[in-house]
Amino acid sequence: MAIQLPWGQSGPVLTVAASPLLSPWIEAVGFSQVVPFFAFAGGTSTHSIEGSFDGSAADADFVYGAPVSGTPFTVLSPYFRWKTVQTVADATKSKVVLRPRP
Repeated sequence: MAIQLPWGQSGPVLTVAASPLLSPWIEAVGFSQVVPFFAFAGGTSTHSIEGSFDGSAADADFVYGAPVSGTPFTVLSPYFRWKTVQTVADATKSKVVLRPRP
């Protein structure tokens, strides 16, 4: 089931074993851009945005660049979600907030 923005995740810290961190699918209705704010510390974290046509599975036709905290990205797909992969050591801080921008 898709949710609406804002969406946030502030804990527990992300471990390699619990990776990846995935938001629910977010329906892109009423906005054209999203501003991500995130803070991760410890280990190595890789962040990405996945797009979907139907809100049930990632679709390779909707490709997003790597998100930058505080920098808006344009929504390309009807649904999208946040993904963080913790690849090396556990994070000591893992926080994400996604806010809509009209």
